[in-house]
Amino acid sequence: MKIRGKICCAVLAAALFSGTAIPCNAAAKAVGTGKYIALTFDDGPNTTTTNDVLDLLEKYDAKASFFLIGDNITEDSAKSVKRAFDMGCEICNHSKTHSNMGSMAADRIKEEIAYVDEWVEQITGQKTTFFRPPFIDVSQSMYDAIDLPFICGIDCQDYMENVTAEERADYILNGAKDGTIVLLHDAAGNSKTVEALKIAMPKLKAEGYEFVTLSELFRLQGETPKDYLLYTYVTKYPCTDYVLKENLFKGEVTGTQSDAVWQTAVQLDLQTIADLGESWAIEIRCTGMYSPVINLQKWSGEAIWRSVEPSYYNGETACFLASDVQAALDELGVQLTDLDRIGIAPYSGSLTMTQADLLEKAEIIIDDPISGDVNGDRTLGLADAVALAKYLCCDENADVRIWENGDLDGNGRLNAADLTLLKRMLFQ
Repeated sequence: MKIRGKICCAVLAAALFSGTAIPCNAAAKAVGTGKYIALTFDDGPNTTTTNDVLDLLEKYDAKASFFLIGDNITEDSAKSVKRAFDMGCEICNHSKTHSNMGSMAADRIKEEIAYVDEWVEQITGQKTTFFRPPFIDVSQSMYDAIDLPFICGIDCQDYMENVTAEERADYILNGAKDGTIVLLHDAAGNSKTVEALKIAMPKLKAEGYEFVTLSELFRLQGETPKDYLLYTYVTKYPCTDYVLKENLFKGEVTGTQSDAVWQTAVQLDLQTIADLGESWAIEIRCTGMYSPVINLQKWSGEAIWRSVEPSYYNGETACFLASDVQAALDELGVQLTDLDRIGIAPYSGSLTMTQADLLEKAEIIIDDPISGDVNGDRTLGLADAVALAKYLCCDENADVRIWENGDLDGNGRLNAADLTLLKRMLFQ
């Protein structure tokens, strides 16, 4: 599929917006173009390990997010919290008592959160911004009672005494990719994690990673945290430069992984996607606490059943890239056309799917732009004004493929002024 127009692919992927106020429900956000990683620390605060971690953050010009246990906050340890906050770090909630909260009554859950919030507000003037469940024990009652986004992160096993500093560093480095949340512990006496950071941080910095807080990570990745997800990664939307190849499903289907409805909901022609090489993607519109997965299935000869997780999931949209599917096929030692079926199903729990599309990576052809033609159809029309209006209101259905054509006031971004100028062009 080809899109004509003068496009800078890097800018297209970044999808830069203006902060100009516009009459809509959501403000457009600028997406960062770098590689970002969020270091997070549980089980503080204290006057020893917490400060050792802060010393390293200062050395490497880094920020992090600290998940506090309320019972560990004292007048002395509060000084470490204030130091972290003044350094630009984020202060988050890990409950008062670090108890399993999944079966707690709602009032008790709220008390656990409120205790930490009251301490943090007294120290910093702000309440906590994110919550990590103790023992990663979650339940619907917790999601209902806690008005904070839930955070998990990659497990570096740094709570286990027999795991060396070098092994902890390897967990950090091997799990690092753009958007990774790293789960660590600054509990008093956890010196091996401090040593692991001394190994991992300079290597990550040399690889181009920027250490950011959780709020910065969501903002820079162009995402708004949902209140019903448990986050380990916050990735950028990967299909900016893809276009629709074929609709695979439209309607509504709800069920768990074992429900038979998923056997027929999405029909994929294996030869069609094989012919696309690695230029295809599958995008699923869905809602659920857990993401969908692609199941690679082969029941003739040697049976295969392999699940591939999406490259991107934000609670509403999941994207599967051909490269991820190919990596699984390479590991299995089979070709795409050796399979009997590629199926879509929930990873866990219940999922509601409303749409599934096969996308194709667009081939960009340099050509003279048409001013105002943001949807890339080589004409200027009302559809461009509608698309631009939706885009500025953060509507995921906005068909803005060539944003540069909409930069009518020439300030390098899209804003309400561009929409006004576009309307004048159409109706003058």
